[in-house]
Amino acid sequence: MTNFFRVDVAASVFAIIAGIIHLGAYWGFWWSPAETGAELFWRVGITVACIVIATIIVASVSAATNKDAPAADERESRVQFKAMRNMLFAYSGGLAILFMESFAGVSEPMALAHAVIGIFIFAELVRLPSLWVYLREPG
Repeated sequence: MTNFFRVDVAASVFAIIAGIIHLGAYWGFWWSPAETGAELFWRVGITVACIVIATIIVASVSAATNKDAPAADERESRVQFKAMRNMLFAYSGGLAILFMESFAGVSEPMALAHAVIGIFIFAELVRLPSLWVYLREPG
């Protein structure tokens, strides 16, 4: 398994966790929901910075511990493209539903903003199992 693949999966997991934290705050499970768009942007910005830092740490540790890992693997590249295709189908479907709902009377911008976060989470949750399934397929 290549280092890039390991870091890619770790970044996806970090993004899912961050999205769940944001949605949990919006639904009132912890903290308080963002009251303004600026507050939401700050929260998302800080979260993205944390994801980047965590991904850099994972990449550094993975590179140090797996010095002999191949730089590229054709099979992993094909698997990633197939999983990305599935993820983009989920994004497209989620955004189409979001557009239909936004024109059907949903007028709260925060609800739409958090729906986009939910779509990102759902799409990543489609991609990770797709990677797993495609990697288990023979050759």
